[in-house]
Amino acid sequence: MIKFLHEASIKYLITLFVLCTNERSIVLAQNIDFGKSYINVTKGLNGGTVETGDTLEIRASLVVRSGRYDSCRYQDVVPAGTAYITGTVRVLTNEGKIYKQFTDAAGDDPGWISGANITINLGYNQTDQPATSFRRGRVRNTHKPSFFGGTCIMIASFRVRVTAATGTNISTGGGNMTYRSGTSPVQTFTFPANLIRVFSNYGICSNTIGVNAIGTETNGTFGSGRPRNRGASANVPVGYTYQFFTTNQPNDYNYGIANNTSTLTNYTTSNAWPKPDPSTPTHRVFGVWDIIGDHTGAASPTAGNAAADTVANGNAGYMLIVNAAYRIDSAFQQTISGLCPNTYYEISCWIRNICSKCGCDSNGVGASGAGYIPTAAGDSAGVRPNLTFEVDGIDYYTTGNILYTGNWIKKGFTYLTGPFQTSFTLKFFNNAPGGGGNDWALDDISVSTCSPNMVYAPSNNPKVCDSNSIQIQDTIRSFFNNYVYYKWQRSTDGGGTWTDVTAPAGPVVPFWNGSAWEYVSTYNIPPSATTLADNGDMYRLIVATTLGNLTNPDCSFTDNTSIITLEVIDCQIPLAVKLISFKGEKNGSTAILKWATENEEETYIYEIEKSVDGAHFTKTGQQFSYNHPGSNHYTFTDLHVAGKTYYRIKIINNQGQYYYSKTILLNGENGKISFLTVINPFAEKLEFSLFNNGNDAGAIALLIDLSGRVILRKNIMLQRGENRVVFENTNTLVAGIYFLSIKNNLTSIQQKVYKQYR
Repeated sequence: MIKFLHEASIKYLITLFVLCTNERSIVLAQNIDFGKSYINVTKGLNGGTVETGDTLEIRASLVVRSGRYDSCRYQDVVPAGTAYITGTVRVLTNEGKIYKQFTDAAGDDPGWISGANITINLGYNQTDQPATSFRRGRVRNTHKPSFFGGTCIMIASFRVRVTAATGTNISTGGGNMTYRSGTSPVQTFTFPANLIRVFSNYGICSNTIGVNAIGTETNGTFGSGRPRNRGASANVPVGYTYQFFTTNQPNDYNYGIANNTSTLTNYTTSNAWPKPDPSTPTHRVFGVWDIIGDHTGAASPTAGNAAADTVANGNAGYMLIVNAAYRIDSAFQQTISGLCPNTYYEISCWIRNICSKCGCDSNGVGASGAGYIPTAAGDSAGVRPNLTFEVDGIDYYTTGNILYTGNWIKKGFTYLTGPFQTSFTLKFFNNAPGGGGNDWALDDISVSTCSPNMVYAPSNNPKVCDSNSIQIQDTIRSFFNNYVYYKWQRSTDGGGTWTDVTAPAGPVVPFWNGSAWEYVSTYNIPPSATTLADNGDMYRLIVATTLGNLTNPDCSFTDNTSIITLEVIDCQIPLAVKLISFKGEKNGSTAILKWATENEEETYIYEIEKSVDGAHFTKTGQQFSYNHPGSNHYTFTDLHVAGKTYYRIKIINNQGQYYYSKTILLNGENGKISFLTVINPFAEKLEFSLFNNGNDAGAIALLIDLSGRVILRKNIMLQRGENRVVFENTNTLVAGIYFLSIKNNLTSIQQKVYKQYR
């Protein structure tokens, strides 16, 4: 925008204008301009999607650059799927401040609502036949609200509350502006169609972000290089003109792609110059723009990179800088292909308001002029950038007003592709009018998959005895519950090639764990795949959102940084020593472990290992054997115990051969039982492990449906320590939620489990 307007600049404004046929570009003639947009009042400065209950402010702008126009009237209809909010018919400045407030009634002022029909007559100069309820208004370029006294920019507006349900569209297009030049007939301009999707506001992905699908503009970074100015972009529509940076460029309706926003006439990398910059020539565009570098790879994402010295730095990053048009117009668009069906994508970018003193108040006074009325306390930035993200012709997200902070900010939302969708067209619309602000930089556009987190168990390097079966599992957690198809794979060449060891399975029914959707997939490695020759084999889980995506490497997911590597050990040579007993007790923060052995024919080492989860153990002490042929009794004291703690003993002979004791749990609750592991979800059978902290005792295991009916019952005898229990033949159960309940004389415990489809 133009910050300091003089006679030559006014002439430039009048002659610069060209017609544009973009579907949301609303340009009619050389001296008059129209546009229509909206803001999401409810989402405020944070931005977001449009949801049921949100308040929208519908805005229609009228810009008169030169001359006088009569019969200026805005007419519209309250959109279906919304409800009008009483007392909101008004005229705004281009900064969104209320300039004129009207009642809802007809006949008392120039604005009213009748049924669902909105009418606002525009024009308010009291010496020049102002608008009334009976006569359409007259607007001159010198009328208020004024842009530096030479252009009138006013916005007719009203507010509605969204009543439409999630997943439906609201049409905010249509409506019209009428105007007449001189004695010519009254002209009517009808605003083009526009749709808003009522869409859940998921925000930006909270979990892992995958590969960026943006193929052009150097994966959305706009590239890098030595020249100050990169060159034009094919993704910026023709309604904007590419310009090099100079004293007053890029101007309104123009853009640049550069690695330094200072002027070519007074090139600098410093942002310390005063605003406005009094030097001649000025270091700053319009004397007030920030001097910055791009965002890509910045040590501080919010601060971004410093303005590049293109003499010393041969490869500085570029960014897109836009000086917004007065009309509502697309500022960037691209068709993105190679997407995956039924997949959540984060659509985002980094944006920066680059002008702190760009405001021009309704009286035509600039931010640096005497008597300037700021937009808000201490704010002279003027019109705040506000972008709409459109996907395939439908609005999904608005950024909210981007305040001037001197920092970059990430804006975006999460979009779900359709069941067969592999591409879409993305557009960023300048949702606010230009003039006195709305200058912004954009960088690092991203369309990236929202991927799950995966955790393997019992560990990433599980040990198994030669030719013994072992069960491995993976816990899949995701912010969205759509990664429900999976298969296990095996590699025998260090991860070079992978072979499926299970058929594709799913869909699983994940459960919400309080912060993410979660389920567990298990695989039993058979004895035939655990020979000594199989030592070092690798296993991984592949997950996807559809069965088709599971076979597509670009649409499936695995955690390549955390893969199971099998360790096969020779356990065929038995150790002579025999562990007779192993028990323990907890007293406050102290644990006392006791065990007994016999047949110590050589020196043994007893390594005491402990764990807080029963799966991941660490060494906490050791003792050497007494080497007595008879019974031997040992005691070990752990002084640092907090909460539930698991213990086991690793018994090692002189040759390094070893075996483990059973695992015991100390929790200070004698006689209590607790779940150690539950294979969840389950299919053909329900397997779980219990820990009994008391003496041997009987208990009852129940499987209960949501109506409270007992579906399965099993009497079990619980030994002290770990106990494995199985409900067989659960494949006939209906898929869904059940409760696993364990009861004895002292304890009743329960856990939710999920029967999955097969």
